[in-house]
Amino acid sequence: MKLTRIAYAVCSIVFSLPASADLVLTSPPRESVARGEELYGPLAQLLTEQLGQTVVYKHARDWIEYSTNMRQDQYDIIFDGPHFAAWRMKHLGHTPVAKLPGELSFVIVSHKDDKKHIRLRDLISAPLCAQASPNLGTMAVLAQFTNPLIQPDLYEVANITEVYEQFKSGKCKAAVFQDKFFSKLPFEERAQLKVMFSSGHYPDQTVTVSKRVTDRQRAVLTELLTRPGGIEATQELLKQYTKQAKRFDAVRPQDFTGLEALLEGVLWGW
Repeated sequence: MKLTRIAYAVCSIVFSLPASADLVLTSPPRESVARGEELYGPLAQLLTEQLGQTVVYKHARDWIEYSTNMRQDQYDIIFDGPHFAAWRMKHLGHTPVAKLPGELSFVIVSHKDDKKHIRLRDLISAPLCAQASPNLGTMAVLAQFTNPLIQPDLYEVANITEVYEQFKSGKCKAAVFQDKFFSKLPFEERAQLKVMFSSGHYPDQTVTVSKRVTDRQRAVLTELLTRPGGIEATQELLKQYTKQAKRFDAVRPQDFTGLEALLEGVLWGW
Protein backbone atom coordinates (compact mmCIF):
# COMPACT_ATOMS: atom_id res chain seq x y z
CA MET A 1 0.00 0.00 0.00
CA LYS A 2 2.82 2.36 0.93
CA LEU A 3 4.64 1.62 -2.33
CA THR A 4 1.50 2.29 -4.30
CA ARG A 5 1.06 5.65 -2.62
CA ILE A 6 4.70 6.57 -3.14
CA ALA A 7 4.55 5.56 -6.81
CA TYR A 8 1.38 7.60 -7.26
CA ALA A 9 3.01 10.63 -5.61
CA VAL A 10 6.10 10.35 -7.80
CA CYS A 11 4.00 10.07 -10.96
CA SER A 12 1.94 13.06 -9.90
CA ILE A 13 5.09 15.15 -9.47
CA VAL A 14 6.57 14.05 -12.79
CA PHE A 15 3.44 14.74 -14.81
CA SER A 16 2.90 18.09 -13.09
CA LEU A 17 6.37 19.37 -14.02
CA PRO A 18 6.24 22.03 -16.77
CA ALA A 19 7.62 21.12 -20.17
CA SER A 20 10.92 22.71 -21.19
CA ALA A 21 10.11 26.31 -22.06
CA ASP A 22 10.60 27.61 -25.56
CA LEU A 23 13.44 30.01 -26.30
CA VAL A 24 12.14 33.35 -27.56
CA LEU A 25 13.83 35.12 -30.49
CA THR A 26 13.03 38.78 -31.07
CA SER A 27 14.17 42.13 -32.44
CA PRO A 28 12.80 45.68 -32.18
CA PRO A 29 9.50 46.29 -34.02
CA ARG A 30 11.10 48.18 -36.88
CA GLU A 31 9.08 46.40 -39.53
CA SER A 32 5.63 44.89 -39.95
CA VAL A 33 4.72 41.55 -38.37
CA ALA A 34 4.81 39.90 -41.81
CA ARG A 35 8.24 41.33 -42.59
CA GLY A 36 9.49 40.29 -39.15
CA GLU A 37 8.39 36.72 -39.81
CA GLU A 38 10.16 36.84 -43.17
CA LEU A 39 13.41 38.03 -41.59
CA TYR A 40 13.48 35.98 -38.38
CA GLY A 41 11.15 33.03 -38.99
CA PRO A 42 13.74 30.99 -40.96
CA LEU A 43 16.33 31.57 -38.23
CA ALA A 44 13.91 30.45 -35.50
CA GLN A 45 13.19 27.29 -37.49
CA LEU A 46 16.87 26.51 -38.02
CA LEU A 47 17.71 27.14 -34.36
CA THR A 48 14.91 24.82 -33.28
CA GLU A 49 16.59 22.09 -35.31
CA GLN A 50 20.13 22.89 -34.18
CA LEU A 51 19.71 23.79 -30.51
CA GLY A 52 17.53 20.86 -29.50
CA GLN A 53 14.87 23.18 -28.10
CA THR A 54 11.95 24.99 -29.71
CA VAL A 55 12.79 28.58 -30.69
CA VAL A 56 9.86 30.88 -31.40
CA TYR A 57 9.96 34.33 -32.97
CA LYS A 58 7.87 36.95 -31.17
CA HIS A 59 7.16 40.33 -32.73
CA ALA A 60 6.44 43.13 -30.24
CA ARG A 61 3.53 45.41 -31.10
CA ASP A 62 5.52 48.57 -30.37
CA TRP A 63 8.62 49.91 -28.62
CA ILE A 64 6.84 50.08 -25.26
CA GLU A 65 6.00 46.37 -25.35
CA TYR A 66 9.46 45.51 -26.65
CA SER A 67 11.35 47.46 -23.98
CA THR A 68 9.02 46.28 -21.19
CA ASN A 69 9.37 42.61 -22.11
CA MET A 70 13.12 42.99 -22.54
CA ARG A 71 13.56 44.60 -19.14
CA GLN A 72 11.48 41.81 -17.60
CA ASP A 73 13.85 39.24 -19.14
CA GLN A 74 11.20 37.62 -21.33
CA TYR A 75 13.44 37.25 -24.39
CA ASP A 76 16.27 34.78 -24.93
CA ILE A 77 17.85 35.60 -28.30
CA ILE A 78 17.78 39.29 -29.20
CA PHE A 79 19.13 41.20 -32.18
CA ASP A 80 19.29 44.97 -31.65
CA GLY A 81 21.54 47.95 -30.97
CA PRO A 82 24.76 47.75 -28.94
CA HIS A 83 23.45 50.04 -26.19
CA PHE A 84 20.60 47.60 -25.53
CA ALA A 85 23.04 44.69 -25.68
CA ALA A 86 25.26 46.42 -23.11
CA TRP A 87 22.29 47.07 -20.81
CA ARG A 88 21.25 43.41 -20.91
CA MET A 89 24.81 42.27 -20.29
CA LYS A 90 25.01 44.42 -17.17
CA HIS A 91 21.54 43.92 -15.74
CA LEU A 92 20.24 40.58 -17.07
CA GLY A 93 23.40 38.53 -17.50
CA HIS A 94 23.11 38.32 -21.28
CA THR A 95 26.09 37.22 -23.37
CA PRO A 96 26.89 38.67 -26.82
CA VAL A 97 27.38 35.99 -29.47
CA ALA A 98 27.75 37.83 -32.80
CA LYS A 99 27.31 41.22 -34.43
CA LEU A 100 26.87 42.75 -37.84
CA PRO A 101 30.21 43.47 -39.56
CA GLY A 102 31.73 46.90 -39.03
CA GLU A 103 31.07 49.72 -36.60
CA LEU A 104 28.57 52.51 -36.10
CA SER A 105 29.39 56.19 -35.77
CA PHE A 106 27.31 59.33 -36.10
CA VAL A 107 27.61 62.97 -37.07
CA ILE A 108 25.55 66.09 -36.51
CA VAL A 109 25.49 68.33 -39.55
CA SER A 110 24.15 71.80 -40.23
CA HIS A 111 24.05 73.91 -43.37
CA LYS A 112 27.44 75.28 -44.40
CA ASP A 113 26.16 78.86 -44.63
CA ASP A 114 24.51 78.73 -41.18
CA LYS A 115 26.60 81.13 -39.06
CA LYS A 116 24.48 80.69 -35.95
CA HIS A 117 24.74 76.93 -35.39
CA ILE A 118 28.43 76.07 -35.31
CA ARG A 119 29.05 74.24 -32.01
CA LEU A 120 26.97 71.76 -30.05
CA ARG A 121 25.92 74.33 -27.48
CA ASP A 122 24.41 76.37 -30.31
CA LEU A 123 21.82 73.62 -30.73
CA ILE A 124 20.25 74.12 -27.29
CA SER A 125 16.50 74.59 -27.92
CA ALA A 126 17.11 74.45 -31.69
CA PRO A 127 15.15 71.93 -33.81
CA LEU A 128 17.27 68.85 -34.51
CA CYS A 129 16.10 66.20 -36.99
CA ALA A 130 16.82 62.68 -35.72
CA GLN A 131 15.37 59.22 -35.60
CA ALA A 132 13.09 58.57 -32.66
CA SER A 133 14.60 57.58 -29.33
CA PRO A 134 16.02 55.17 -28.34
CA ASN A 135 17.85 55.10 -31.69
CA LEU A 136 21.57 54.78 -30.97
CA GLY A 137 22.56 57.90 -32.90
CA THR A 138 19.94 60.00 -31.15
CA MET A 139 20.96 58.68 -27.74
CA ALA A 140 24.66 59.31 -28.50
CA VAL A 141 23.82 62.92 -29.31
CA LEU A 142 21.59 63.47 -26.28
CA ALA A 143 24.38 62.11 -24.07
CA GLN A 144 26.38 65.23 -25.00
CA PHE A 145 23.81 67.36 -23.15
CA THR A 146 23.99 66.43 -19.47
CA ASN A 147 20.94 68.49 -18.49
CA PRO A 148 17.81 67.09 -20.19
CA LEU A 149 16.14 70.49 -19.82
CA ILE A 150 18.89 72.17 -21.82
CA GLN A 151 19.21 70.24 -25.06
CA PRO A 152 18.06 70.41 -28.69
CA ASP A 153 14.38 70.30 -29.55
CA LEU A 154 14.17 66.87 -31.22
CA TYR A 155 12.15 66.60 -34.40
CA GLU A 156 11.80 62.81 -34.48
CA VAL A 157 11.15 60.90 -37.69
CA ALA A 158 11.01 57.23 -38.64
CA ASN A 159 14.15 56.64 -40.71
CA ILE A 160 17.39 58.20 -41.89
CA THR A 161 16.05 59.09 -45.34
CA GLU A 162 13.24 61.10 -43.77
CA VAL A 163 15.73 62.77 -41.42
CA TYR A 164 17.60 64.06 -44.46
CA GLU A 165 14.46 65.12 -46.32
CA GLN A 166 13.07 67.04 -43.34
CA PHE A 167 16.44 68.69 -42.75
CA LYS A 168 16.71 69.77 -46.38
CA SER A 169 13.17 71.14 -46.29
CA GLY A 170 14.10 73.48 -43.45
CA LYS A 171 12.30 71.72 -40.58
CA CYS A 172 15.51 71.61 -38.56
CA LYS A 173 18.68 73.57 -38.09
CA ALA A 174 20.76 70.40 -37.83
CA ALA A 175 20.41 66.66 -38.30
CA VAL A 176 21.86 63.39 -36.98
CA PHE A 177 23.19 60.97 -39.60
CA GLN A 178 25.08 57.73 -39.53
CA ASP A 179 28.58 58.60 -40.71
CA LYS A 180 28.21 55.99 -43.49
CA PHE A 181 25.05 57.69 -44.74
CA PHE A 182 26.71 61.11 -44.71
CA SER A 183 29.81 59.89 -46.55
CA LYS A 184 27.66 58.36 -49.31
CA LEU A 185 25.82 61.59 -50.10
CA PRO A 186 26.70 63.08 -53.49
CA PHE A 187 29.74 65.35 -53.29
CA GLU A 188 27.78 68.46 -54.25
CA GLU A 189 25.30 67.83 -51.41
CA ARG A 190 28.00 67.18 -48.81
CA ALA A 191 29.71 70.38 -49.89
CA GLN A 192 26.67 72.30 -48.65
CA LEU A 193 26.94 70.82 -45.15
CA LYS A 194 29.28 71.14 -42.20
CA VAL A 195 29.95 68.58 -39.48
CA MET A 196 29.32 69.95 -35.99
CA PHE A 197 29.96 66.77 -34.05
CA SER A 198 31.36 63.28 -34.59
CA SER A 199 30.60 60.48 -32.15
CA GLY A 200 32.83 57.64 -31.10
CA HIS A 201 32.70 54.23 -32.76
CA TYR A 202 30.28 51.60 -31.51
CA PRO A 203 29.82 47.91 -32.31
CA ASP A 204 27.16 47.35 -34.94
CA GLN A 205 23.86 45.64 -34.13
CA THR A 206 24.40 42.62 -31.94
CA VAL A 207 22.86 39.27 -31.00
CA THR A 208 22.83 38.46 -27.28
CA VAL A 209 21.45 35.45 -25.43
CA SER A 210 19.93 35.07 -21.97
CA LYS A 211 21.19 32.87 -19.14
CA ARG A 212 18.55 30.32 -20.11
CA VAL A 213 20.55 29.50 -23.24
CA THR A 214 23.05 26.78 -22.34
CA ASP A 215 26.76 26.98 -23.08
CA ARG A 216 26.38 24.32 -25.79
CA GLN A 217 23.48 26.15 -27.41
CA ARG A 218 25.40 29.41 -27.29
CA ALA A 219 28.38 27.79 -29.00
CA VAL A 220 26.15 26.33 -31.72
CA LEU A 221 24.46 29.70 -32.30
CA THR A 222 27.80 31.51 -32.54
CA GLU A 223 29.14 28.95 -35.00
CA LEU A 224 26.04 29.22 -37.19
CA LEU A 225 25.96 33.02 -37.30
CA THR A 226 29.69 33.44 -37.95
CA ARG A 227 30.12 30.53 -40.37
CA PRO A 228 32.47 31.85 -43.13
CA GLY A 229 30.14 30.92 -45.99
CA GLY A 230 27.08 32.20 -44.18
CA ILE A 231 23.79 30.35 -43.68
CA GLU A 232 20.64 30.67 -45.75
CA ALA A 233 18.46 31.47 -42.72
CA THR A 234 20.18 34.83 -42.14
CA GLN A 235 20.74 36.04 -45.71
CA GLU A 236 17.55 38.12 -45.94
CA LEU A 237 18.29 39.66 -42.55
CA LEU A 238 21.87 40.54 -43.50
CA LYS A 239 20.69 41.97 -46.80
CA GLN A 240 18.36 44.26 -44.87
CA TYR A 241 21.20 45.84 -42.91
CA THR A 242 24.52 45.24 -44.63
CA LYS A 243 23.86 44.64 -48.35
CA GLN A 244 27.11 42.72 -48.95
CA ALA A 245 27.92 40.69 -45.81
CA LYS A 246 27.12 36.97 -45.87
CA ARG A 247 27.66 36.30 -42.17
CA PHE A 248 27.83 37.91 -38.74
CA ASP A 249 31.16 38.70 -37.08
CA ALA A 250 32.59 37.42 -33.82
CA VAL A 251 32.16 39.82 -30.91
CA ARG A 252 34.24 41.00 -27.94
CA PRO A 253 32.28 41.65 -24.71
CA GLN A 254 34.67 44.43 -23.66
CA ASP A 255 33.60 46.52 -26.67
CA PHE A 256 30.24 47.11 -24.96
CA THR A 257 31.57 48.38 -21.66
CA GLY A 258 29.78 51.56 -20.62
CA LEU A 259 27.36 51.71 -23.56
CA GLU A 260 24.44 51.01 -21.22
CA ALA A 261 24.93 54.56 -19.92
CA LEU A 262 23.29 55.84 -23.10
CA LEU A 263 20.03 54.34 -21.85
CA GLU A 264 20.32 54.78 -18.10
CA GLY A 265 19.56 57.84 -16.04
CA VAL A 266 17.46 60.86 -16.92
CA LEU A 267 17.86 60.76 -20.68
CA TRP A 268 15.83 57.59 -21.23
CA GLY A 269 14.81 56.55 -17.75
CA TRP A 270 16.41 53.08 -17.66
